[in-house]
Amino acid sequence: MDTSLPIITLTTDFGLADAYVASMKGVILALAPAARIVDISHEISPQNIVQGGFTLACAFPHFPKGTIHVLVVDPGVGTSRRLILARTENHFFMGPDNGALALSFAVEPPRAILHLAAAASIRHPVSATFHGRDILAPAAARLASGADFASFGDRIAEFTPSPLPPPARQEDGTILLRVVLADRFGNLILNLREEEYRRLRPRASAEALGLEICGRRIDRLLRTYGEAEESEPFALFNSSGYLEIAVSSGSAARVLACSAGAPALLKA
Repeated sequence: MDTSLPIITLTTDFGLADAYVASMKGVILALAPAARIVDISHEISPQNIVQGGFTLACAFPHFPKGTIHVLVVDPGVGTSRRLILARTENHFFMGPDNGALALSFAVEPPRAILHLAAAASIRHPVSATFHGRDILAPAAARLASGADFASFGDRIAEFTPSPLPPPARQEDGTILLRVVLADRFGNLILNLREEEYRRLRPRASAEALGLEICGRRIDRLLRTYGEAEESEPFALFNSSGYLEIAVSSGSAARVLACSAGAPALLKA
């Protein structure tokens, strides 16, 4: 990989009020002064594995080849859960093996995965409650500085799957979906990508979506927010390719009294 100006991204649930993010950046820069650190988000809800994984999965494809992505949403820190380092076709990923990274792997499958355990990657002493600073940050810095991928640990064949269930066809032919999250605009993002929707419903009409969510039926599938009638919920495929429920000049989450985890049924 090109180490002249390495990029390391950070996605965490740490927020910015405390010293956690700065501590990780300090460790990285002490070991890899040339690294460019990009904050994807530090506003993931505490311990929200799905939100953290989904946020990274939406963002990482837009980064240059060779970027190192560090994801720290880690309610199991200090337990027997593994830390992993993965190499895909274009990127590197590291974080706890708790299912969060699986959302990125669904977009770009891993070509090799290591159990991140090499002593050379660890900053001593290691806190039992801050592996992001003491293991992941130094490992990212050393990888960015040109350390060999294979030196970071033993290869493993499997990783923990995403806790977000895939769309599931029911006995009556309907498709069960879930709200992944409500973004800062109150848009409700569902676990269905456009290509999968077209495959599941190849002859569907834009005027006959047939989605039932939080006690409302939504039939209009639009292309842009500007096409919608004010205050009326509608659906579109967002910039990351996911089915989204929105309200023009308003919040779908508030109008529908709906939040992450809520079910939705799409007609056959």
